[in-house]
Formats: sequence, C-alpha cells, structure tokens
Amino acid sequence: MQKKSIRYYLKWAKYNKCINLFDTEWWKHEDLIEFQEYRLHKILKYAYKHVPGYRKKLKLAGIAPKHIRSLDDLRKLPIITREELQNNPDLVNEEMIYNTLYTGGSTGTSLQYYESHKSSEIRWNAHLRGWSWNGYQPGKRLAVVASAQGTLKVENTLNLYGDLTKENMHKNVEEIKKFNPQHLRGYVGSLYILAKFCLDNDIILEGIESINPISENLYDFQRETMEVAFNCPVFEEYCCNDGGACAWECDAHEGLHYCMERAIIEENGSEMVVTDLWNMAMPFIRYINGDSVKFLNKKCSCGRDLPLIKVKGRDNDIIITKDGFLTPSFLVHHGIGIATAIDNKNRFRSGIHAIQYVQKPGYVLEVNLVKNPWCNDDEIKELNEKLSIIAAGMEIYIKIVDEIPKSKKGKRAFIINEDIDLLKKMKNLAQ
Repeated sequence: MQKKSIRYYLKWAKYNKCINLFDTEWWKHEDLIEFQEYRLHKILKYAYKHVPGYRKKLKLAGIAPKHIRSLDDLRKLPIITREELQNNPDLVNEEMIYNTLYTGGSTGTSLQYYESHKSSEIRWNAHLRGWSWNGYQPGKRLAVVASAQGTLKVENTLNLYGDLTKENMHKNVEEIKKFNPQHLRGYVGSLYILAKFCLDNDIILEGIESINPISENLYDFQRETMEVAFNCPVFEEYCCNDGGACAWECDAHEGLHYCMERAIIEENGSEMVVTDLWNMAMPFIRYINGDSVKFLNKKCSCGRDLPLIKVKGRDNDIIITKDGFLTPSFLVHHGIGIATAIDNKNRFRSGIHAIQYVQKPGYVLEVNLVKNPWCNDDEIKELNEKLSIIAAGMEIYIKIVDEIPKSKKGKRAFIINEDIDLLKKMKNLAQ
C-alpha cells in the first residue's frame, strides 16, 4: 500500500482525522515543519475559542492566534507551568475529555490531566511506531518490569514484580524463563537491577531480542550492563505524555528521533518547552515539563528526517540503600504510588499533596510530606510501612511540613542525597 503524503493529510485535515505515523516517518523535514505549523494554527485557534484560561492568558500577553504565522513566532506565546495547570478548570474543556491521566510524580507532585480522543489515538500510534524500531509489534511476547506488585500474564504481555527484593527477583527470573519473552521493557533502574542480578548469579535468559528502558535517565554503564546480561541491544525511549513530547532510538543508535507529528519541542537554553498539537481536552501550549533537551543537529544514518535529540530527565539524585539504590520512578510507584499486577496502572495516595526524600549520612532517610486536607493517619502509616520494605536497612523519619522548600533556582527537588561518600562510590561505578 502506498504511503500517504503530506498533501493527502492536509487535503483531508478539515475532517480532523488523526495522522498515521507509519505514513510520515520518512517525510522530508520541510513537510514535517509544514504539518506542525498547520496543527499549531489549529490548536491555537481552538484553545482561544474554547478554553477560557488560554484566552485570558493570550489576551494578557497581547497575543491572538493570527499573530502566530510560523514556528518562528512560537516564542511570542507565554509559557505555561504545571502549577498553573494543577486543578484549574479554566484550562480544560470537559466536553472533549476522553481519558484521565496522571504524571509520574517525579517532581514530588503528580498532575492529573486529560486528553481528547485524537490525542489518545496519536499517543498510541507514536508508541507503536517507536517500538517497531526495536522489532516489537503487538502480538509478540513482552515482559515488563515496572511498578506491578505481583506477576500477571495478560495475552502476550507479562507484568513482573517491580518491587525488586531478592525473593521477587528470583520469581521474576522464573516467570521470564517460562514465558520466554522476545522483548523486555521497564524502568531503567529496575532493568539495571535485574541485569546485575542475572550477571551476579550466572543466570542466562535466552531469546530476548531488545531491551526498552523507560522513565529515567539512562547511563552508559546501565546500557552496557543490560546488553551483556540479556545479550541484545538497548533501545532508549523518552516519553512525557503531559505535553506530548516523545522520542525513540532507532537501530542506528545515534540519538532519539523526536515525534514532530505529535508535538513541538523547543530547546530553551537547555530547558524543554513543549506544545501538544492534538490535545483539545487540556491543551499544553509552550509547557515547561521539567526536563532538559539538546538537539544533536545531525541527520541520522537511518535516513529519517525526524530530528535527533538527547534528553535528560529531571536532575534527581538517587537514594542509596545497603542493598542497592532507589531511583525516582521506583520511589514514585512504590512509595506514593499504588500499582497492581492486574492493570499495572499508576494510582497515587490521594492524601499526599507533595513529597521529598532526603538521604542523610548513615543510611537515614528523611521524608518531607505535604498533606492534602483529607489525608488520614492510615495513609501515612501505609506509606511508612511501604518505605520500610523498599528502603530496608534505613532509618526512616516522616516529617509533615507546610510546603517543600524551593532551591536557589526556584525548583523543588524530589530527591536530595547528602551522603557524599556513597554518591562518590556510585559515580565511580558510572565512569
């Protein structure tokens, strides 16, 4: 079947049909820019007309949609922050809500946000295209090591324990051997811990074709350990669905191709600013998502014109326990988060408004916690019990505070590690 050209999509755009990203991955860069500008005009006019908060924001800035003629005019638009979007009905069009989603919470606060039907459609289309570059297709056997509190097989997907105690890692290995997955996906830290466990115990897992680490910064030593342990290549992924920014590594392994058809990514200094081109339920227009991005300014040898970027997630530290380390995603999904093997979806302890982890020397973990008005003692007790398991061997102190203090740069750190000696040991491992 012949791939659809940009002319085809622009001709039928008035019907607001979603684009097929398998048609567009080989488009020329100028065609991708033209498509972005078309979608930008469309989402701006929509937000101005149907979302009161954006109309007010643009009027205060003295800007109307007609003033934005090209991508070069983007910087005329005001920035929007997570704090502005949090619990702000003026920035939502309830009539367009198709899904309710949550951010990962790696800033210490989770954002509840909404997406429209077309936004959901292109989100999954983007993932399927990105995953196809590492050989994955729906129907192939996939094992996931993320936030599940047990193991469960659903059709061709096996959810494994994300709570990586030694006992659970043994269970995971047993399930992997029985299931024989072709692809392995999970949080960077979780996959690294599992890889180290396999190498340390001379465990060989055969038949895995690719590894797909997600949700955290991926370092070279982690990539190398995974590739040795599982005897297959790593394909890095970046995805921030609040704002629509996403990128995948192809088999040339020269960087991550950013999905221009879903969102516009700006490099503002090193700060990422993103504009979702499809979400009409809760538009994200020039949204600061907290991550850093660098455009590599080179064309990938694979031949795609989709730009190559390098992304650094939120500059969080790690908590180092006697048995290993706890990454931001791990602390989110096994601390303030509640996930089950049944659906592996993120849920959060609703009584917790914000949280911060501070490691003191001597394996002491202080937890600064801001409560919502409806928070109760049982919720705090459950959090303490969970942390006692995942941070075994550490002294844990939960402190109720009115707010999480900001750094000199005006940001609230999710993790602060003040144990300099342990950090030096970790950095030596990364070199």
